[in-house]
This record gives sequence, structure tokens and C-alpha cells, in this order.
Amino acid sequence: MKGGYIPEVKVAYFRDDLPEPMLEKADDVKIKVHTCGICGSEVHAYLGVHPFRIPPLVSGHEVAGEVVELGKDVTKFKVGDRVVVEPHYGCGECWYCKHGLYNVCTSKKVLGSGGWSGGLGEFIVTPERTVVNLPDKLSYEEGSLIETVANGMYAVRNTHITSETNIVVIGTGPIGVGDYLCARLYNPKKIIMVDVSDFNLEKVREMGCEYTINSRRENLHDRVMELTDGVGADVTILAFGDEPTLVQACDITRRAGTIVQHALMLNGLAFPYREHQQHELEFKAYNMYRHEDFELVCEAAESGRMDLSKIVTQRYPIEEFEGAMKMAHERPEPVLKVMMEF
Repeated sequence: MKGGYIPEVKVAYFRDDLPEPMLEKADDVKIKVHTCGICGSEVHAYLGVHPFRIPPLVSGHEVAGEVVELGKDVTKFKVGDRVVVEPHYGCGECWYCKHGLYNVCTSKKVLGSGGWSGGLGEFIVTPERTVVNLPDKLSYEEGSLIETVANGMYAVRNTHITSETNIVVIGTGPIGVGDYLCARLYNPKKIIMVDVSDFNLEKVREMGCEYTINSRRENLHDRVMELTDGVGADVTILAFGDEPTLVQACDITRRAGTIVQHALMLNGLAFPYREHQQHELEFKAYNMYRHEDFELVCEAAESGRMDLSKIVTQRYPIEEFEGAMKMAHERPEPVLKVMMEF
């Protein structure tokens, strides 16, 4: 089959002779991939710094496509259905899975890693329980964005938000954009988007964001206080994370407020424990999503309450996978989301 291949660190190219995955279990669904986004985790795999996406591999997990074959026990889908995929599943037997926490199952399988051939290949095979119908109103490209935005849905729907809530999102990459689009559905008082990239801030303004801050040029603390009547953010979402950002988050979040870690951060970072304790800050973290989040994003996009059309900035045919990976990694021009097409 055709696909993008990462055989070793810092090597990526197109192949047309990759092994095609086949049905193995009665609940398997085989999908012909139409579109697949390139995530930061693909870049991390390419650079050799991802914890479990380890070359050689066919990566990719932001998948939309068409059902082409079904295991004998599949009942919810038929050949020809347009679908997206929740690209992980738990073992089904551990304490976490039995309590509905399969997203933190210690034996979880993730598409595009651990021998599970990913969405940068022409076909994938996945359990029926991971498949979600793609609404007819949405394109395959929009379908591939459901996974990205579902991260935001999971974090936002588990955070207390009312019409009086002021939210700050630090980081306006794809995860931060997902946080913004999902937070809007809860009608908070204000959503303030923060980044150092004028391009990214302009993109979120195109999506309807009224309040943006370039923290490289503006004093983040002062601007947040100005926009929140001197109180600070009720909720600060870390869609980007490093040590200075942690300090900033504690500085701009009101006392007894909430900080949500939604970014992948390295171990060993210093943390402002004194402010955390003295300000009674709640610190929460979220790992990926659950099936409900895919359904909620599909519903919001289908109903017109969420516009996914402005996220993709570069598109490539799968035959140009090497160039697409260089664009996603080296960023010779502004990038929000790179999309591969089959």
C-alpha cells in the first residue's frame, strides 16, 4: 500500500510497497484513509524523542476515511460508511478500563505506534468501538481534525465553566485552537488566547477570538489583569508548556482558580509550589480523550456551532510525505496544521 514511512530518526519518505493491514479479529473494521493530519507527535517520532512512537513505523492518528471491509461481528457500520477514528483503546480488563478510564489504561494501544500501522498508510484496521460516523456535512479533511479538537473537548467539558468564567489559553497551536473552539461552546465571559506567533494569533482571530495577547511584545500579567478587572483568569489552559510558562500560569490565574495542563511537558521542570499552595490553585491534567468527545465535536461541527475550516494551512498528497514532514518540522513558512491526502 501507499504511505508515509519513518524508517529511522530524521528520515521520512513515501513508499508504495508497505504491507497492507488485514482483518484479524471479528470486531475489526478496515478503513481506506482519505486524509490524515500530521501531529506534533509525528515530528517527535521523526526526531527520535517520542516515548512510544519509535521508528521504524507508519505513524499517523488524525484519520478520516471510508469503510472497505468488516469483521464478522461488526454491526454498527457497513462498507462505504464515511468515518473517523478514535485512535486508542484500552485492554478492557484492568481497573482503569472497568471504571471507564480507558484513556489512561496502562496497556493502551495507540494508532501509529507499537506495531499498529497508522493513518499515514493507505489503509488501517481498527476495532469497531473506536470508529465514529463522519457527518455527511463534513469533508474528510474536517473529519481528520476531529481528533485534534477532541483533545480540547475532553479538557473543557471536565472543567467548570460558566457565563462568568474568564479563560486564558496559552499556546495557539492545534491543541490550543481545539481548546478555544470547544470552550466557546460553553459561553464563557471571555477567552483570551496567548502566543508569541502573530500568525497563530491572527488565525484564532479569524476563528472569532476577540482577545489575543502576544506575550513576547506585551506584559502578559498586566494585560490579563486589565481584561479580567484585576482579578486574573478563572481558568488557565496550558496548550504549550515549559518552565517559564508554568510560572506565568500561576501568575495570571486568580486565587482559588484552575490551571489545566493540556500540553506535553518534560519531567524535571521546576514548579512554583509556593504560589500553588498560597493561592489555593487547582492543577489538573488531561490525557487525550474519550469516545464521547469525538461525538460531541462531530455534533458541534455538523450543527454549525464549530467551524473547522480555518485550521489546515498546508496540504500535500501522500506521495510528498518527505516534504510535508520537513514543513511540519522545519517550518520554513507559518504552519498551523499540515494535512496529508490520499
